[in-house]
Amino acid sequence: MKTPVSYLLLLSLSTALLSPIHVSRAEKSASAPPSESQSSVLVEPDDPSNIQSAESSSVSTTEESAKSESEPIKTPPQEPVEPIKPLVTQNPGVKAGLTPVANAAELKAALENGESVQLTADITLNVLESLLARIQIGKNNPQDITIDGTNPTTGQRHLLNIADIAVLAPTTQLYIGSTGMQKKTIKFTNLRINNNNYYGLCHPTNESYANGSTLLLENVGYNSSAQSLHFMQEVIAFSGNNTITQTAGTWSQELAETGRLDFRGGTTTINHAGGGSYGLIRIDQNPADGIAPGIQVSGGAKVSITANNAIFPASGAGIPQINIESKGSGSNLALNAGGHIFGVTGSSSSKAVASDGGTINVTKANNFYQTGTTNRTITATNNGHVNLKLAGSLYYYVQSQSPMSATQDSTIDIQSTTNLFTSYLQKSPITAYKNSTIKLASNSDVFGVYVQDSPISATNNSEVNLNAGKDIFAYIYNPSSGNPIMQMTTDTTSKMTLTAKDAFIRNIQANGLKLDIGGQLSATFGQYLAVSGARPLMHDFRDNSIIDLTINGAQNIANGLIPLASTGSYMKIGDDSQVTINNQTTTNQSVLFGLSGSNSPVTIGDSDVTINNNAVAATRLLENIKLNLENTTGQSPHTIYRGVSLTEKDQTKTTYPFVHFDSTIGTTNATNSSDTTFKTKFESLTSTQNIVQLHLHDPLPPEIITLINTGGLPTDDAQKFKFALNGTATPASELTLNFLSAAGQSLLKGPAKTAAANQTFDYQFESDLPTQPNQIVVEANYPAPYTLTTPVRKVLKIFQLAS
Repeated sequence: MKTPVSYLLLLSLSTALLSPIHVSRAEKSASAPPSESQSSVLVEPDDPSNIQSAESSSVSTTEESAKSESEPIKTPPQEPVEPIKPLVTQNPGVKAGLTPVANAAELKAALENGESVQLTADITLNVLESLLARIQIGKNNPQDITIDGTNPTTGQRHLLNIADIAVLAPTTQLYIGSTGMQKKTIKFTNLRINNNNYYGLCHPTNESYANGSTLLLENVGYNSSAQSLHFMQEVIAFSGNNTITQTAGTWSQELAETGRLDFRGGTTTINHAGGGSYGLIRIDQNPADGIAPGIQVSGGAKVSITANNAIFPASGAGIPQINIESKGSGSNLALNAGGHIFGVTGSSSSKAVASDGGTINVTKANNFYQTGTTNRTITATNNGHVNLKLAGSLYYYVQSQSPMSATQDSTIDIQSTTNLFTSYLQKSPITAYKNSTIKLASNSDVFGVYVQDSPISATNNSEVNLNAGKDIFAYIYNPSSGNPIMQMTTDTTSKMTLTAKDAFIRNIQANGLKLDIGGQLSATFGQYLAVSGARPLMHDFRDNSIIDLTINGAQNIANGLIPLASTGSYMKIGDDSQVTINNQTTTNQSVLFGLSGSNSPVTIGDSDVTINNNAVAATRLLENIKLNLENTTGQSPHTIYRGVSLTEKDQTKTTYPFVHFDSTIGTTNATNSSDTTFKTKFESLTSTQNIVQLHLHDPLPPEIITLINTGGLPTDDAQKFKFALNGTATPASELTLNFLSAAGQSLLKGPAKTAAANQTFDYQFESDLPTQPNQIVVEANYPAPYTLTTPVRKVLKIFQLAS
């Protein structure tokens, strides 16, 4: 709180109103409430009539005494004496340990004596005379004090009305005036309160007098036309059900100047209309309890705060940290701000933490962090939830070491109508871990300037979701010394969802970006990279990953839809993965576009991979790409075979059941394959521009195309077998003769012969072992690890044996 401008103008009035007034003894007696001993007879010794009466009484007594000396002494008859009746009786509705008070005088007497009180009537505090008439809480007996407004008979809440004409008096109607009240709690409970004093409900005349103390409001309806609370080094706490309303006015500035607002249970609603740019809380000193200043919600408290300006508009020098924290099952802090949330300055930390079932909901605000450049963190842990809806940015200024993390069944969901990160972000990782989700959405860019040393990851069954109305990354910088390149990662159990109406990456420096996906990636971009010139983009789609990557917008740069044209760019697809790449544009740019001359590598393991092209005649599926079937992790050392289905733009579809190949599609095209027919077909499709879909999938069962027995078939009673066979079958499949019993069991099996790339095979077999088969078949199967449980069979002969 700054000293009001009008304060100097009102200084003379305030001084006059607050200066001591000297009164006579008679005036003091007239104004003081009667004591219990004076309640029956009040004697005013300064009254002349009383003095005369006293003198007459003295003369009469002397005369009677003289007369009594000559007369015998007579004992007067004894009359019964009634016991003294107390003037004040304890109301049965008064709570134990509380003193009933009905007016300001009784309230003052009790509170200054350190007594907790219970109101039996509405009380107005509006004294204008000496400061001695204002109430110094705990003056004679400092201790914890409760002011309870519950009427002992009706149970209604009484009104404590602070109607201070000296509105600028720092010695408020209720005040703390000595160090004896340090580390004490002053509790206002079951009350209706009105206040008009600039220094609030209860103010220490020296901030150190209340060092470590707590001002507790419980079940209170509080209306103030001036600043409501002023407790600088201390904590203001709330429990029960409270409604705090601060209306606009000349002296309506912050709701509170304090170290921290603590909400310890119940439901509290705060409506704050601060004048000018004054926000909800001003923090100039740290609470003496050692806990960070700010707002803390716990114990299942439900808190709703509406402020017409910022929540934290400013802070004093030397404040190391200001936090917003909601912790404990059911705890919920809802903030609706007409300005920023954190407007604090300097390098002090500012943390937003939801933990152990707590929730932070910002339903309206401009920027979340308006100022500051470091240690601004957002954390949700152990079923904590942070939900922010912002008209401005999450971070307005350059940020360093400001991580964001959701861990252990937690969520962070942040939405902004402008750039979510308006400035440079450095060394600030974004991490979702252990069944947690982070969603960041912007109507413009998610990362509006540049990002450095800030990896993004989802692990242990978690998800990161980035959604941009424009670009996800405006600029990715090279890492600082000793740090890895920018990386986005999921493990095998987790998912990353990326959506950009325009570009995934607007610009990126020379070191590039790595996508390392072990789980799921669902990505839809207008364009992948919007900067001219090649940049290294590395794609590791690990074993068992599920990838769905779609490009669907206009391309303002001829990079290809998936740009791999820089040295170091690649795409690796591991075993048992499902990868789909979709061209939903109307452009003629190649879907996968590599480095001319060198041909960027795309490697595919035992996976299901589909690349869908658009129908534009000149659009190539692959350009400057070296496409290999291999697993680069070393976990599958065998030769990779895939079934391959080619769909041409005229919808002609050709399927190849079992193919190993590598192909270079660039300035010159070349394909090496275990299947000559596939090689011929693939090379004939005009550098893949005639392909609308390339689908690599699990091998299909082999086919025995033709079968010719050139050596004749054995007789039904033959004991020796000699075969000469040839024919055609699926290339690389293995052909075998098998002699089967009537039960279908193998009695004798010949050697395996492999079909050549041109589908042909030549099979010769001779045996003189005594065998009585039911039938002879030719079987086609694949080598390990593609061996089928049930091979394909073609019957050569069924024997007709004598019974």
